[in-house]
Amino acid sequence: MHETQEEKKEVKKTNFFTRYLDKKKAEKEAKELGKKLQREVKERDDADPKIAPEGVYVSLQRINKIYDNGFHAVHDFSIDIKQHEFLVFVGPSGCGKSTTLRMIAGLEDISGGNLFIDGDYMNDIAPKDRGIAMVFQSYALYPHMTVYENMAYPLKIMHLSRKEIDRRVTHAAKILQIESLLDRKPKALSGGQRQRVALGRAIVRHAKVLLMDEPLSNLDAKLRVQMRSEIVSLHNKLNATTIYVTHDQTEAMTMATRIVIMKDGYVQQIGTPLEVFNHPVNKFVAGFIGSPSMNFFKGTYENGSVTFETGETIHLPNSLTDGKTIPHDVIIGLRPENIHPAGGEHDSLYPDANFDIKVALAELLGNEYYLHTNFGGIDMVCKFNSEKAINSGDSVKINLNPGKIHLFNPENEEAIF
Repeated sequence: MHETQEEKKEVKKTNFFTRYLDKKKAEKEAKELGKKLQREVKERDDADPKIAPEGVYVSLQRINKIYDNGFHAVHDFSIDIKQHEFLVFVGPSGCGKSTTLRMIAGLEDISGGNLFIDGDYMNDIAPKDRGIAMVFQSYALYPHMTVYENMAYPLKIMHLSRKEIDRRVTHAAKILQIESLLDRKPKALSGGQRQRVALGRAIVRHAKVLLMDEPLSNLDAKLRVQMRSEIVSLHNKLNATTIYVTHDQTEAMTMATRIVIMKDGYVQQIGTPLEVFNHPVNKFVAGFIGSPSMNFFKGTYENGSVTFETGETIHLPNSLTDGKTIPHDVIIGLRPENIHPAGGEHDSLYPDANFDIKVALAELLGNEYYLHTNFGGIDMVCKFNSEKAINSGDSVKINLNPGKIHLFNPENEEAIF
């Protein structure tokens, strides 16, 4: 029996209201969960003493961000930052790095945890009274004001004298080499010049902490490289304490004194650039830090050797394996730069680590090649210098450096070494 047109309309209407009610129910449940989580972290915080640690300039103690819809954006973020550090938060989009920075700035409420700046409890302090200055991704310059007026504006809000405002703006413009631009408006500036003005507007405040939220993401590649060095130079000249957010691991590695790597609202690892590069705590950090990314292979471990799925076996140095509990099934990690052309010093050092590969794609980047091939059952990238031209389709003999191999537990992806 066929449905009439009226019956079809009625079914469609019923389905619409069912979906609407289901959506409203889900939203209500999410809000109830959000409120429950917020209460739990608040009750925990009320029991904690609010004491700033000694010898620390900025302290984040179990910082959480929970939105009303129940989304837990930042989980128990804790770090102590010393004066004059250049700290970088890095991670993929949505990992919570910008949300954490905005909580430090006071632009987002802290759902749980304690924030201290220079010994003072900051959770309930207004942004303007926190002693911070912020540089935004979009520059946030006033289009109707000149460069001078843009830089002077926060000082006028602070009710400083005209003489002091002029002194600070002129000094900042000299440091940033934008003295000739003071009478121009933002529309007459290049991207790099606008970025310098945004930096100038921040540094004239003489803030305790300088916060930067992806300030270079709108610039082209060449200008980003130039501005990286300029920001680090500015940080050193000002003897500032800087907290910088980026999704670009190259920026993090080249600029930071310490890096905080985040994923899904959780801190994965905190360390110097060399520490996180050479000793990643898990597979995510190992794959995120380094360019090109680390190669990962499924394999097995037995009697001091690792065997790839396709049968290749490499003996590992005792210095890596001594005292370690290593499961039979492992994930093998090897960085592209630790794969060398055969025929050099590594051949005699690691004679069982020579292999033949066929190049699927050869990318020449000036003085080095990125070679894409298949090894151990997966696509692998090699990165090495070669005076001889290498082309796609060539057969190449390579040597792997066993001393640079990383092993990860496949069950939790934590590093074994």
